[in-house]
Amino acid sequence: MLALLAVDVARWRHATSPPRTFVGHVAEDMLGTRDDVALHRAVHAFRRAESTPYGFDNGQTQTRVRVIAQAQLSGVASTVPAREAAQAYDLLGVLAWGAPTAPQGVLAPADQAVAAFTNAARLAPTDVAAKRNLEIALRALEAHGSRNGANSGTGPRGTGHGGAGAGTAGSGY
Repeated sequence: MLALLAVDVARWRHATSPPRTFVGHVAEDMLGTRDDVALHRAVHAFRRAESTPYGFDNGQTQTRVRVIAQAQLSGVASTVPAREAAQAYDLLGVLAWGAPTAPQGVLAPADQAVAAFTNAARLAPTDVAAKRNLEIALRALEAHGSRNGANSGTGPRGTGHGGAGAGTAGSGY
């Protein structure tokens, strides 16, 4: 029995997916590799999602691959230690940032990315990548002043005056 367990331990040592075992999950539990393998699978799914092109199917394959990666990364983020969870959240943020627009009623991809980057930075305060991604996302989303000149909006003059309506200034209710 010990020889079989030793063979199983050797198979798990550098496994990237669960190997065939003789004694069930005893070696996996002894080595504590379940989280590592799950994270490795989620990172692999992320890489596949990032490399999947839009395609001729109107992005259906790309969307399906992204959803699978997001599900795996979310699952890993909720079960692994903080450092690995931070990596999963960081990758979730990258996926969300590159996502197309969200349907109505769903959090916008940019907001999803900021939330994921924030979670990553909180879980691993020394993680430079998480902090940098959060900073880049926040800078990209901040307002950069107001537009001067003519307003391309509706209204009789389109002069770009401040206010909520597009009508003549001073008119309304």
